[in-house]
Amino acid sequence: MILTAVSGVSLGILLGSFILLREVPLSGIEPAESGKIGDYAAYYSPGSAAAAESATVKSRTSRLGRQIPGSIPFTEMEINHYLSQFKSADTNEDGTSSNISFSSPNVRIETDRFVLSGKIIVNPQKDRFEVLMQAFGRFENGDSGVKMKIDKILLNSLRIPKFGGLVENLFESNKAMFPLPTEVKSSLGAIREIELLEDQIVLAL
Repeated sequence: MILTAVSGVSLGILLGSFILLREVPLSGIEPAESGKIGDYAAYYSPGSAAAAESATVKSRTSRLGRQIPGSIPFTEMEINHYLSQFKSADTNEDGTSSNISFSSPNVRIETDRFVLSGKIIVNPQKDRFEVLMQAFGRFENGDSGVKMKIDKILLNSLRIPKFGGLVENLFESNKAMFPLPTEVKSSLGAIREIELLEDQIVLAL
């Protein structure tokens, strides 16, 4: 009887997870209040992207690379314009169809958190199945520097449980999907504080 009950619960969890994984997120901002109908529905609102590179973005990136003290802001539109050039091809180098591909990453910046997202596309040429990954995170400033905390990850409408740091480990293992400029990578250790201000991120060196 116990085994039957456990099996029933396990099947229910698997079925529920499968349904949520196939449930495409709704367009719009996630409701701030809980306890409403539709708590299990995910919401997606992409960050805006500039049509062209800002005239000053290279000089600010250069300041970051040279680690010049001060505050260096980057807007959501500038970040997404840079990220828009990165996406995987639907075909392999030999011309055969790839089994999985990735869309360009996207960042939405809010006053207290950021949302990093990207589509994982399975069988892009046939039986296409898209999964939208959203990582909801924030920055913690402290004496030892800046730490990035990922509060949750959604795959379509399926929320990945936090099992002992599983969310952070999952994000770390897929961080290569979101490439950084060389100047930024080499200067990460010099950043003392990171502040999110509406639609921009401000780095303090």
